[in-house]
Amino acid sequence: MYLPYESKPASALSETIVAKFGGKISLNFRPQTREIYFSPLGRFFDSPEKINFGIIYDNVRYGLPFGSGSVDLQYIEQHEYFDRVVYICRDHRIGVVAEFSFVAPFYPQDEALCTMPALLCKVKVRRLIDRMVRADDRKEIAVFCDARMTGFRPCGKTLKMQKTYRLTDDHIHYQDTDGWKGFLEKNSHTSREFVAESMIACREECAEEGNMLLAAGEIGQGIEMTVRFVLAGYCRAEVLDVRGEKMKLSYTERFSSVEEVAGEALAHYDEIEKRSSDVCAILQKADMPSDYYQFLGLAMRSFAANVWFCGDREKHWFSVWEGNCLFHSTVDVEYNVALFYLMFWPQLLESELKNWAAAKEEDFLPHDLGGGSNVGGCAYLHTMPVEENCNFILLVYAYCKMYGGERLLQEYASIIEGAVFYNRSCDMTGNGLANVGTANTIDDSSDNVQFAQEQIYLGIKEYAAYIAAEEMLSVLGRKKARAVCREEADKIRDSIERYGWRKDHYAVNLIESEGGLHKDSIYKSIGVTGAKGGGDAYSIYTSNGLLYLFMSGTECGWDKERLRKDILTAREACMTPYGCTHSSFDASNVWISQNIWRDMTACYLGEDFSKEICKYVRYELYENQGGRGGCFIDTYGWNKLNYYPRGITAVGLIYARGGIAIDAVSRRLKLDPCVVPCRIPLFGFADWKSGRLPVVYVFRRGKEVCFYIENRCLLGDFTVETCLTEEKR
Repeated sequence: MYLPYESKPASALSETIVAKFGGKISLNFRPQTREIYFSPLGRFFDSPEKINFGIIYDNVRYGLPFGSGSVDLQYIEQHEYFDRVVYICRDHRIGVVAEFSFVAPFYPQDEALCTMPALLCKVKVRRLIDRMVRADDRKEIAVFCDARMTGFRPCGKTLKMQKTYRLTDDHIHYQDTDGWKGFLEKNSHTSREFVAESMIACREECAEEGNMLLAAGEIGQGIEMTVRFVLAGYCRAEVLDVRGEKMKLSYTERFSSVEEVAGEALAHYDEIEKRSSDVCAILQKADMPSDYYQFLGLAMRSFAANVWFCGDREKHWFSVWEGNCLFHSTVDVEYNVALFYLMFWPQLLESELKNWAAAKEEDFLPHDLGGGSNVGGCAYLHTMPVEENCNFILLVYAYCKMYGGERLLQEYASIIEGAVFYNRSCDMTGNGLANVGTANTIDDSSDNVQFAQEQIYLGIKEYAAYIAAEEMLSVLGRKKARAVCREEADKIRDSIERYGWRKDHYAVNLIESEGGLHKDSIYKSIGVTGAKGGGDAYSIYTSNGLLYLFMSGTECGWDKERLRKDILTAREACMTPYGCTHSSFDASNVWISQNIWRDMTACYLGEDFSKEICKYVRYELYENQGGRGGCFIDTYGWNKLNYYPRGITAVGLIYARGGIAIDAVSRRLKLDPCVVPCRIPLFGFADWKSGRLPVVYVFRRGKEVCFYIENRCLLGDFTVETCLTEEKR
């Protein structure tokens, strides 16, 4: 049985991953090398394991294209979903259709389900409908899980393995690996080892034969055979050092052994699988193209592989690795990822805000919270004070606007106020834009884009942060700081509008870089040149900082027609086959997630850029079929940010297409779609316990554009503001 939305099969099998959101266990499928990387501690602790799944037909093993010891099934389609990867195999030689679904169960705000360290594998087999197969033809077969050449050993009709794991150097990602390894030796993330257990068990009656699990049955054109496997993991070690306190994975509070994990997953298999597939069905309500769902599936499961839930009820820890960089909860990365939290799980953003606030030592936020299995001081090469301050302010603001949060304002008032005054102190010319502390997130770009003074990207993000801080500080009655915010915002807008506009686009910065700003030797070792030039170039980052204002229904006070024209001309000037480079001068790398962020901003400005997703899907398929591999890879060019979490920002395209803006303070929901027809599930209003949520339907009725809202009662006392005609149903 297929899931309810269309999935576009790849033209060839590609690398992919299924990983538990906080449960760590993962399977990383690498068909190009016929390997499955596996570990109960997840990506970067994993290594190749010769596990495979398939069927035995007339005493011949036919399997998926991993490992050796079986004949590959003939024609294999690969389908990517939000929570699973599905291989549909047709073999005309033996007249069989076999469907293998590998599921990492996920359900929003259900920490117990998400963190349970168990993956599901469901195998369905039936006779192929073919003239060569008679309608009454039946066949005895067996479904197998083959672990003969692994460390798994028989254990009472299950397979069990205990192994020691440590981080590998598979996360080395820059061109000069020797230079980067040298840096890591001086700033080691971790050298600790952890013992963990794994188990493979079968829900159906099965036999163990030479390190294989076999479930026998009969198939026919009207008879389908289903076999359900569980891959469970367990690590009782203290896996994170959080500022000197050793923490275990949070699931150890519920489970005492891998047997308990496997037992619960087997006992509730169908319930768990259905609950997770319901999320896929809910996403389908958004009527996005199949390319979008394919992209979102790979992005979500790459994101899930980076999630850490540790501690217990008294001391709870949540953080997210920055893919192969291994930094914990990088502020500028989570600034993009936070769209997922705001739409599906806002409590997780609260946790991150709390952790960042606790790590602040000066008047600016750290870049990250540590690296590898160590959470402590910032592990990155240098600080990014102005940008990280802006990111923190905008994230607090977005949370408070979308969910209401005077408590959060009170809690972080001093940090917001300190960030405002710090950022103002970085302006040395009086025009509002920062001259010092200007390093930003775009760390594989030219000097003008990343380090230069008076960057327009950073300036407009400062502007947005001042607008947000002004409103929050007004609520708190902090008049002096509020006045500073208004004064600085006006300076920035006036300076950029007067000196930054270049007839059809905004410049990259107001002060041209002389080059050579990358002073740290590690930058030289990784190929960054610090090239001079490009200050007047086209850039995709101009309006980046305004998105959270748009999503909160806040009037940005900027010339929107100029912003719209800037986005359109920059797209044309910076385009590659897979998206836009940082600027028209700085053509070294494309960041997929930042292209998506630009696309969402464009949607709020009335330009439907949602179809750009097809370029990003093509890129991910290229890299994972015949390129470098790495599941969700954020960078096209020389840089390689792989197994990266930031692709999940694409969930925001659903809201952006509908022009959805949520203001819980004034109890308003704005609707201004850039495309008609469309459907927009309002995830932030969902009753996840019942699985119900409001859905906006926008459609044409004659010359009118109309809308109605399914499950409107879940909006409570929110009013809907739109220029569309409402239709009651």
